[in-house]
Amino acid sequence: MKFPRLAFVRFAFLTASCLHLLTCARPLNAQDSPAFRIDETVTRFAFSSDARIAFAVRHVFSDKKIQLQRDDIWIAERDGKRRRILQGDKLVRGTLPFSYTVRGLQWSPDGSKLTVELATSEMINDDGDTRDGVATLLLDGAGREIQVSGGDSVISGASNAAWLADGANVAFLTEIQKPAAAASKTARQEPPPPILPLDRSFSMTRTNVTTGTSAALFPGRLFSALSWDGKRGDAMAIERSPETTLHPRLVQLDPGAESSRDLATLDGYAGGLEVSPSGKKVAYWIDNEQLEVRDTSVPARVTRVRVAVGLLAWSGDETRILVKRGAAARSGDLVWVPLPPLANLAGGEIPTAQEVTPQAILHDLEFRQFDISRDGKLLAVVEPGKRNLLVYALP
Repeated sequence: MKFPRLAFVRFAFLTASCLHLLTCARPLNAQDSPAFRIDETVTRFAFSSDARIAFAVRHVFSDKKIQLQRDDIWIAERDGKRRRILQGDKLVRGTLPFSYTVRGLQWSPDGSKLTVELATSEMINDDGDTRDGVATLLLDGAGREIQVSGGDSVISGASNAAWLADGANVAFLTEIQKPAAAASKTARQEPPPPILPLDRSFSMTRTNVTTGTSAALFPGRLFSALSWDGKRGDAMAIERSPETTLHPRLVQLDPGAESSRDLATLDGYAGGLEVSPSGKKVAYWIDNEQLEVRDTSVPARVTRVRVAVGLLAWSGDETRILVKRGAAARSGDLVWVPLPPLANLAGGEIPTAQEVTPQAILHDLEFRQFDISRDGKLLAVVEPGKRNLLVYALP
């Protein structure tokens, strides 16, 4: 069958037009091929302010027939060149075996130092009994341990630690442990309930590594979550009263000046607290389906969108948020969530959550961890399984 010439031209034109529309409709996301990849078992990573990446690599070895894990620390440059700055099996404490897994990394504001959060397991006697805990290791950019004057380079019990802008002080959280309830010998054992964000309480401490002195920050106040502004050394936090979990408060903390500012009393808090790259906005889930974004300088300016609770990272221009929906410890797909404009709220007014269309990226593949560089130009993801680190260029 032959097409008439005019019909053929029209057919070709329509085909080309459809292909053009499909091409234009394709979201401008990370490239299909990564800019570089790191084929290691990556346990955690973090971008510096200049988009270098500190990352931990699982390191398992045997010592006197005992299998131990002490993760190595590496740094990757923007071009993918990398170097190991800490070999885990060389980090020795005491005479009895101990293991650790890196569960958090935080760069100092000037990008010259790191805090490394460790989940530790140490043998406490020759019978093989162990004690689990958390600690923070202080390192410089070359991997040298930074010792607190008169002490160690490891701060026991410290979590979510960060170098302050002065470069001499480290602020960190210490969890307030609730007394364990006595178990009944006759009662049927029930599985423990899930730990919710507001179920945990932390106090804050500041340590000066030069003088070795430590002091409680904001004494008597407890926090359920904290997100550091890596560029300025201050933080956003969810504060709660020790007596109740109702109506948590969003506060801005300046640990260096020991000052704080109340931003808002929230309807609730379900996770995901993150400061934007400029520090001018903060995002968090108030429940399992509503993400709230607030202006930090004018707290009455707010917007809400409907998206399932998960983990988030800000785009460089702060007009959208990248979300991994679901539990933090599980893999999930990544979607861009466009943010509606922020609007001023009258006193007591509750914003309406707006419906938006999430936009999937990277072919709907699932990832374990992810983050975006502060300049918004790089997206890094950790694959499930082998846990390789892939770094993509964002347009």
